[in-house]
Amino acid sequence: MHMIATTARLAREAKRSAPALALALALATPVGAADLPLPEGCEAFLTVQSRGCSVSVLWRCDVTPKGDFTEASFGADGLEALVSYSASYQWLDSLYVWDSSREEFLPPAADPIDLATLLDTGIDTYDFTLRRSEPDQTYDIRVTGADVLTGETTMIDGYTLDLVQTRFEIINESGAVDYRSEGTQFFARALGHFFLGAETSWSADGRATEHDNSPVDFIQPGEPGFGTTTPLYECLPADAALLAPRALAPEHLSAKETDDDHI
Repeated sequence: MHMIATTARLAREAKRSAPALALALALATPVGAADLPLPEGCEAFLTVQSRGCSVSVLWRCDVTPKGDFTEASFGADGLEALVSYSASYQWLDSLYVWDSSREEFLPPAADPIDLATLLDTGIDTYDFTLRRSEPDQTYDIRVTGADVLTGETTMIDGYTLDLVQTRFEIINESGAVDYRSEGTQFFARALGHFFLGAETSWSADGRATEHDNSPVDFIQPGEPGFGTTTPLYECLPADAALLAPRALAPEHLSAKETDDDHI
């Protein structure tokens, strides 16, 4: 399951890797297109423009295990979060700029996230612990949930995406649920990556918030816009009307590929 903008929202509402930390320091202020200063030995492989005024840059580094990668998420004001994943999509390390917090995976997991299990069986449950460090305190949180393939697909920007139902909870050290989320994410088999979709989250007081960070453009190396840190979509209130919520419309869902090539 994709992590950026999920546990990240908990940090907003409540106010493992050396390459990721180095980049966070380098991006303390907003940067422009094609200015992403990756650490030495790291190479970007995908840029994703999404709804909700968000753009992400994904890269891999020579010093990390094969298949591991890091994703930087940028909003209108610059860098928002850095998250590192294992090849199986286990959340490893996350840095949140707006509150200077960090969440680190504490192995072993009772039930780690496993992409292969999801693709082989159609469902993957998980249960693991993160250590959350804030400027004034450090504590552990438990993350439990499940991802389920719906059997439906949609086409966005030329890529066939599996629809994945997601739900998870963040449980504090007292056993209370601080945050929970349910919704739909996307998985691109051709790219081997998850992408956010439309989700609803609930804070500890029961307040519900809806989010939609569905992808719009997948940009490969050499294509215009690759490496940009400037989001393009829904950054102004009027922008929302320009992107009809078609990705999950019935006519764009099937067990086979559709002919539409954009959101």
